[in-house]
Amino acid sequence: MRHDVQIVRRRPGSDRTAEMQTPATHYLDHDGVKIAWQAFGDGPAELLFIPGWVSNVDLFWQYPQSAAFFSELGSFARVAIYDKPGTGASDPVEAAPTVELRIEQLIGVMDAAGLERPTVVGVSEGGVTACLAAAGRPERVGRVVLLDASAAGLDPRTRGDMTEAEFGGWADLIRRTAEHWGEGHDGDIWLSGIPDADVSWGRLQRACATPAVARRYYQAISKGLSAWDVLPSIRQPVLVLHRTGDRVLPIKAARAAAERIPDVRIVELPGSEHLPWLGDTSEILAQIRAFVGAPPPPPRAERVLATILFTDIVGSTDQLARLGDAAWRGRLQRHEEIVRAGLARYDGRLVKSTGDGVLATFAGPARGTGAARWILDALPSEELHARAGVHVGEIELQGDDIAGLAVHVAARIMARADADEVLVSRTVRDLTAGSGLLFEDRGVQTLKGIPDDWHLYALA
Repeated sequence: MRHDVQIVRRRPGSDRTAEMQTPATHYLDHDGVKIAWQAFGDGPAELLFIPGWVSNVDLFWQYPQSAAFFSELGSFARVAIYDKPGTGASDPVEAAPTVELRIEQLIGVMDAAGLERPTVVGVSEGGVTACLAAAGRPERVGRVVLLDASAAGLDPRTRGDMTEAEFGGWADLIRRTAEHWGEGHDGDIWLSGIPDADVSWGRLQRACATPAVARRYYQAISKGLSAWDVLPSIRQPVLVLHRTGDRVLPIKAARAAAERIPDVRIVELPGSEHLPWLGDTSEILAQIRAFVGAPPPPPRAERVLATILFTDIVGSTDQLARLGDAAWRGRLQRHEEIVRAGLARYDGRLVKSTGDGVLATFAGPARGTGAARWILDALPSEELHARAGVHVGEIELQGDDIAGLAVHVAARIMARADADEVLVSRTVRDLTAGSGLLFEDRGVQTLKGIPDDWHLYALA
């Protein structure tokens, strides 16, 4: 693991280029939701900018600080920015997007803007999406920049060297922000160094999201939306730029996340500003410019992050003995038809049949878990009962087959499940936050032949 840390002292002055004209705002239709996006700049590099809750693609060009910041990015890169659903100029939403939706929307903006494999820049809460996309879609994400960003939301495992009091104070700040969105509370923290910060912060909040949307995004990151478990699967180079005095996202959380990323360089910058275009931006822009100067390495397509599903018919041997070969073959044929229908409904890929069960993969955990539930619910109509195990992890592609520890983990999780039960790992539970799936705690268990203890959950 490469983990370089650089501490940068503030240098005087800021070498900003002249501001460019405000780019046109376009709309992308993603499953009936309109997503506002812009593209600008004609440099050789490609950048896709993922903001946090503070996002309004039109407003970015009305404030001199953000306009100058994006103008500088556009001087050396083709840049796309967008408002996540519910924020800025995009459509309102009833719930914060799930992991799958976040990544699909990201890829949709890439395609609309004509970006092939950009460096993805995650800001604040947008860092979670950047990391998930890098791990899940390595063929589309060239590099990653975490810019005063969270890679794990409010996941307690990202506290690093923070004391319980420090972590609790940080979590309480984010909660207060969501509960009092639009009122300008804690403006001196979010807009450090800005005169009349509470008034300016309240105005900016109201222009970027409604109080209801802010609460939904807060609920997502406080109830499990985290990239913590997938950070070791990120194979692209990652640059972490973080201000040491940032009180919105403490530097200790950034350090803890960086420790889990294989190819990472963390640059600790002076200052307390959270929004990247405030304060001295010269070093931030110089670091990004240097980082994207070289072409990204090719993706390691032989290893990818995937959702893995194992199913198994319960009592198959007894049924075979009771029914006989011919009748049992008929039941197995109906089982296969139901499984294929469930995989097709949830965009799954059948890897192979295991005789009385299947191994399949999915692009996201909500899809894999949903498919498992659908299949298990359909089988009793054929007098069949099955169990399922779902896990998210890195797999090795071996032709049409897959291998790796994550595959064995999914199989062992399935073996722990009861009849008609979908059992999942904690990673699946965390990454499906906001999807509407409900889980019952099955406690910490030992999986045969697998190191460490595993916290398992049953789909309700």
